[in-house]
Amino acid sequence: MDRGFYSVAAGLLTGQKAVNVMSNNVANVNTAGYKSQSTLQTSFGEYLLSRISSLSNVAKDNIGTGSYMTVNSGQTTNFSQGSLEKTGRNVDMAIQGDGFFLVQSDAYGQVLTRNGQFEINETGNLILPGVGNVLNSNGQPVTLNGSDFSLSFDGKILENGVETQSLYIANVANKNDLKEVGTGFFQTQNGFQAAGPNTFTTIQGSIEKSNTDMTTEMSQMISRQNNFQSCAQVLKIYDRINEISANQVGKIG
Repeated sequence: MDRGFYSVAAGLLTGQKAVNVMSNNVANVNTAGYKSQSTLQTSFGEYLLSRISSLSNVAKDNIGTGSYMTVNSGQTTNFSQGSLEKTGRNVDMAIQGDGFFLVQSDAYGQVLTRNGQFEINETGNLILPGVGNVLNSNGQPVTLNGSDFSLSFDGKILENGVETQSLYIANVANKNDLKEVGTGFFQTQNGFQAAGPNTFTTIQGSIEKSNTDMTTEMSQMISRQNNFQSCAQVLKIYDRINEISANQVGKIG
């Protein structure tokens, strides 16, 4: 098969993957605490280009290196701070600075998230709907007597003016170790620890919005779609060249 087919097919595949990731960013632009993602692309192997000539003074020069194709080597998450939006709901919370809320999910166990759109269930537990219980500094579910409570800047919960417990605000040594296990939820094999003092501020009555930049996402999506269409056209050209080579070139009579 012509090497050009590999390059064009790789362009189609990497472009489609990038568009899928950007589409997911756009779909979650209104998801609290969502962190935008992007794909990483690298070349798949390289080869040396050399001049071919019967003249020694021409053939001795190398043109340089090239690559047959590009591939998606991974995906990266942008953990930058999203803007804060006031909601006025006591159970809504946001983190400014480093750190994540710790939630005991039914599907994945303990997960880290910046989504603070909480509710209080019928048993008085503070929960993230559809996910699980929010955990306190002792690793136990946060249990409240009602929605009439206050949250201090360092994660302490006060009921009737008395501190009853603290939210577990977790952090990791390297955010590149975090793996997304659900939309806006992360885990790491290297473990996590309580966020240090003065590294974060908890804010009651607000949520952190998605850090997706719609202008950037839409412009990149248009660029990727144009690139995808170009690759599709080149693929048709290669297919036509092969058809002509098979049916007409070298034809006798």
